[in-house]
Amino acid sequence: MMENVDAWAKESNVLLPILLSIVAAVIFWLVFSYIPERKRRNKLRPIVELALFDTYKQLFSLFDLIMRHAGNSPSFYQSEIRAGKLTEDDIALGLQNKCLNESYLYDPNVKKALLVVGEEILDRTLALDELANKVLSFHTYATAEELVLLEQIREKIRVYHFGERHVNKNCGTIINGQVLRPVDPSISYRHGNFYEIYQLFCKLQILVLDHRPLDRDRFIYKMQSLYYSGQYRLCAKLVQSEGKRFEKDSTLYRNYWALSERGKGRLKEFYKIIEETYKSRPYGGALVSSRSTFKDLLGDNKLMEILAQFHSSEEISAMRQSVQQDKVHKETFENANQALQKYYMEKRSGANAA
Repeated sequence: MMENVDAWAKESNVLLPILLSIVAAVIFWLVFSYIPERKRRNKLRPIVELALFDTYKQLFSLFDLIMRHAGNSPSFYQSEIRAGKLTEDDIALGLQNKCLNESYLYDPNVKKALLVVGEEILDRTLALDELANKVLSFHTYATAEELVLLEQIREKIRVYHFGERHVNKNCGTIINGQVLRPVDPSISYRHGNFYEIYQLFCKLQILVLDHRPLDRDRFIYKMQSLYYSGQYRLCAKLVQSEGKRFEKDSTLYRNYWALSERGKGRLKEFYKIIEETYKSRPYGGALVSSRSTFKDLLGDNKLMEILAQFHSSEEISAMRQSVQQDKVHKETFENANQALQKYYMEKRSGANAA
């Protein structure tokens, strides 16, 4: 017994100092490294997250711009953009009526149909580049996935040099006293590049909308993204778990909740939510404000009966007219851009034949 005690005492003379050194080192690391760094991360990580979210919003604004049918009007493709359903053909069609600057308005046949968007694209491009630099300056607090994705986005937006000099450059080139201009004045040549950027936007959307806790903007964008991509169960779950935090937007999120229940095949629940929501006549009874909710449901007689309990025939009629007007404007935009595409192709064929 005494021999064992003596052996332990001898070993303790060696092991105890080592153990104490390890404990002291761990305490030193916690106090002077880990805890200060954790505090610093908690303060600086939100800067990275905000920059990523601003990047997401700038990209959304970019795609809304290139799909726009008229100046200063939101596009008819916002739901497709958020759902990840915008195709390369959609983008190519959207770009048919967009040109770089006013010097491209040389063809009297299409002059009035074109929108000058060069400077707006430049503004968004510069903002995206600045936001990428901001995140890179705080790279310690960003994940590898975030850094790689941002660098890919920046690389793609720089494929075409959209500096101020290029945006404002006259499209005409004088050769032997003759002014030569492009056959196609639009920026449709960028459709492949924009589609690649859009695919990166969809990846970024998943990252930024997975933020916890959700603020109001992220909640709304995530709700819309889930609904328009057909993830009805997740959309309804999100609204039920987070919606009460944003009571000022209750009509909006209850609309998506109702539509999600309908998407899941639960019509009874859909009608119940709609009745509970619209009996208080939200938006001052202006159903026009909810036209995006009901635009595909105007043939649902039971829905119309519920709305008629709380709204006048004039209010329902105004909504119907607004939905029809939006539909006509979208069809007009698509037909006009298809005509432009055909016109450019015929011009190109004629130029090649000459």
